[in-house]
Amino acid sequence: MEKQTPKKFHFTKQMKIGLAVVLVLCIGCGLVYLDTAYGSGKIRSLFVKSSVTQNAGNASAGVLAEIPLDAGSSASFAVFDEAFLLCTKDGAKYYNSVGDQKWNDTFNMTTPTVIQEGSFMAVGDLGGKNVRVYDESGLLYNVQLEGNLSQFALNQNGYLSLLEKKDSGYEVKIYNSKGTLLKGRVEETAGVYPISTDVSDDNKSFAVSYVDTTDVYPIGRVLFFYVNPEDSENYTDSLYASAADKADEIIGTISYRSNGVLAAVSDKGVYGFKDSEEVWSYYLTNVVDYVSFQQKDRVVLTLGDDLPGEEGKEEGTVCWLSANGAEEASYVSGKDITYLSVWKDGIVLGTDHTYIGIRHTGREAWTYQATQDVTDVIPMESFSRVLVVGQDIARILDMDKYTGEVPDVPEDTVETTPEVQTDESLPAEGETNTDATQEDGSQEGTETSGTEETNASDTQETETTETETATDTETRENTETTQPAENTESGDVPAES
Repeated sequence: MEKQTPKKFHFTKQMKIGLAVVLVLCIGCGLVYLDTAYGSGKIRSLFVKSSVTQNAGNASAGVLAEIPLDAGSSASFAVFDEAFLLCTKDGAKYYNSVGDQKWNDTFNMTTPTVIQEGSFMAVGDLGGKNVRVYDESGLLYNVQLEGNLSQFALNQNGYLSLLEKKDSGYEVKIYNSKGTLLKGRVEETAGVYPISTDVSDDNKSFAVSYVDTTDVYPIGRVLFFYVNPEDSENYTDSLYASAADKADEIIGTISYRSNGVLAAVSDKGVYGFKDSEEVWSYYLTNVVDYVSFQQKDRVVLTLGDDLPGEEGKEEGTVCWLSANGAEEASYVSGKDITYLSVWKDGIVLGTDHTYIGIRHTGREAWTYQATQDVTDVIPMESFSRVLVVGQDIARILDMDKYTGEVPDVPEDTVETTPEVQTDESLPAEGETNTDATQEDGSQEGTETSGTEETNASDTQETETTETETATDTETRENTETTQPAENTESGDVPAES
């Protein structure tokens, strides 16, 4: 019997490609599992791709562009005319305009909050341990905290002030535009708590508002400190001025104005302080629902119910206060206000699903009726061109032409820019130098100074545009978070009363 020769099995080209893909996927999944379970998540980032898709929109209907967003990403924006920063829990991306990405920076935050001041932006993880400061060129510096971030603010030169909550109490920290720690002030007086802080635009001083609970009724207090050692040689703990105490008031938020006056909002009034002198005051007869310091020449308030024993303004009233504390305009919405943002040319007011653009004179400019939930309505290079941010999409609308309808756009008008994250490490954590601690029993805390610089330039990621279409393999955890009640300098937050 003739011996049969076994037939050889030939792998076709398609079969080889298929096996290679399966092998790569198996190896990749194994690495992702090991790194996610036992590592820092860096390996997984190699397999994560995301894309920002520009939909050309229909300009004749007022829809200029569309930006799809990942559901559950908690997307927020900072806008500079046509340019904007898009921030999510996974990172920040800066665009010269829609579809023209300039840089990308990846991170992992639970509650990222964006503030902007001048040409600078900061993203802080409220309740977390990280603050990252940017300008249009990218990441300037990264601050890593031992405790938890409770409040932060920027000045127009990129100086950062923040409040850090530790097990032992609070610490106030001031950083310059290079990330160098200039001041660290430990608040150690029992029953006295810092609430808000800000740095002056001349970089010379910073202010801190406190609530003193050591008496029967709370006391609101604002203290002023020098930043630079040469200015504070003759002052204990750099404290050079104390504003008049406000009995039975809580000063919830403060901000330096363009004229150098510090504006402070309490549950009973709005005040202007020039060092220790109170230069103006505005008496409140209503609960303040929202307060915004976003426009440096104004303070904008939205008013709710009457305060006990007061005959207040109509609920739903908006008031504009000038830099000198005078009420320069008002607007009566007649409804419960649920949203406020303030910009150079006017404000955006939200009442349920209706958003109204109002000039600083109190005159209505446009009305937008949202058909879905909206998280932000931000004017761009003109007050009529508006970025409307929803849960899963952001649209740039021309309010002069917007018809209220979102037209369908053919797929061939969509351009996709794939973005691949890299396995670059985060910057080294900054350490607070507390060698220069001084004690003064008459003040609210002690001061430490530091010269350590947090270098973040090595952590910045720059993406180049690729022409190949990428397949999304992104794995995200959609975690619903609750925004803390602390006020940040962006000002577009509910006021504490």
